Amino acid sequence: MAVKTFDCPSCGHPLPAGTRPNEIVTCPACHSTLYLSDWEIGKSEGGIAVSTPTRIYTVLDQIFKDDLCNTYRCAYEANGKEWQGMFRAAINATDNDLVTSEAQTLYHLQSSKDYDDYKPFLPAILESFLYKDATLDQARQVTIVGLDETIHKPTELYTLEEIHKHYPGGIDPRDMAWMWRRLLFILGFVHQSNVIHGAVLPLHVMIEPRDHKLMLNGWGYAVREPKTTGDRLTAISITYEKWYPQEVFNKQTPTSGLDLQMAARCMMYLIGIDPLENIPEHRNLDRKMARYFSQFMTPNPAQRPQDAWKILAEFDELLEDLWGARTFRIFTMPHKI
Repeated sequence: MAVKTFDCPSCGHPLPAGTRPNEIVTCPACHSTLYLSDWEIGKSEGGIAVSTPTRIYTVLDQIFKDDLCNTYRCAYEANGKEWQGMFRAAINATDNDLVTSEAQTLYHLQSSKDYDDYKPFLPAILESFLYKDATLDQARQVTIVGLDETIHKPTELYTLEEIHKHYPGGIDPRDMAWMWRRLLFILGFVHQSNVIHGAVLPLHVMIEPRDHKLMLNGWGYAVREPKTTGDRLTAISITYEKWYPQEVFNKQTPTSGLDLQMAARCMMYLIGIDPLENIPEHRNLDRKMARYFSQFMTPNPAQRPQDAWKILAEFDELLEDLWGARTFRIFTMPHKI
């Protein structure tokens, strides 16, 4: 199959003479970065090759999807080694702007002070462009991201949805504790960088169980500099619509307390407590820990904690009070290819 049109799929302007499929091109009118392919993602045996000015990616099997993107495993070479990352393509062309925003937010974080201390917790933006193959009527925005060098392939990562499915009765709170600590650690950096994630949800929080790593994904919903710009969330996850506090629907300026409430809901979901209710006394939750998590659930955003690093320090004190010195706990999930 071959792409028949060489007009820009973004604005319709004719592309430069000599434009051919399977190469990166820039539209002279709207300046979109485009990739026109005569292949079809996910259907060619052995993957498809996507060649950019930076490197060649081999796009392989689809590994998961969220509300915005189909996500494929991809392989590439850099610094004399082979790496694996994720090729994220918008499911619907109407969400191209959100996938573009994902790339812009990751670029913003990568330029932030102290980024190197936090990059293991974030996908690393490698490329961003509009993709159109022979089967698509409209181009889809693509973001290609790399993983921390200690994560060898994206199938080593599990979403909190996958963990919940494997442990439907809830995980041990001591396992939840290390996930919560890492999530607070990266959210502290995100908020310091003047970003509100806006969708800290089970399909966007990913953990690597063997060495207790965590990666926060799903940056297409994020808002940058909301205190300065007054920007609001422009989209929400339809799958988790009920998880959002009322201030989102009231179009209030988002605060870090929004992310912290949604993160706390994720932890209750993991240990088998209804994340949409006030934190009750529960067989899986000590009274002191229930009181700690209850502070995130107040409807008034001004009354919620706002400083992720401060509440991380409070949590560490609580852990020592409950269980003494921290020790490494083995946490297992089923092996994925």
